[in-house]
Amino acid sequence: MSKNQQRTMSRRSLLLNSICMLAGIAIISTKGKNALAAENKLAKSAVQYEDIAKSKGKDCDDCVHFIPGKSTKAMGSCKIVEGEINPHGHCIAFTAKAMRF
Repeated sequence: MSKNQQRTMSRRSLLLNSICMLAGIAIISTKGKNALAAENKLAKSAVQYEDIAKSKGKDCDDCVHFIPGKSTKAMGSCKIVEGEINPHGHCIAFTAKAMRF
């Protein structure tokens, strides 16, 4: 092999290795963020979650952290509390949604 062919192969392998490394970093960072988000959620017991709210107007579906389910009666989820969340539940992390005018 001539010196030019050796350099071309070296550049090509360097480029391919760099692309593979960047793709690997992107995959790991994406999966890492999802895993970290799941680990940071609070247990229901830590926020005194109840399936039925005792105070009117302080249901989970009135909270900024609530993520609705597929229908209005379906269980949803929460940005900060782990597990399924009843739309009519309540916890001490309740934060009212902003009023719309």
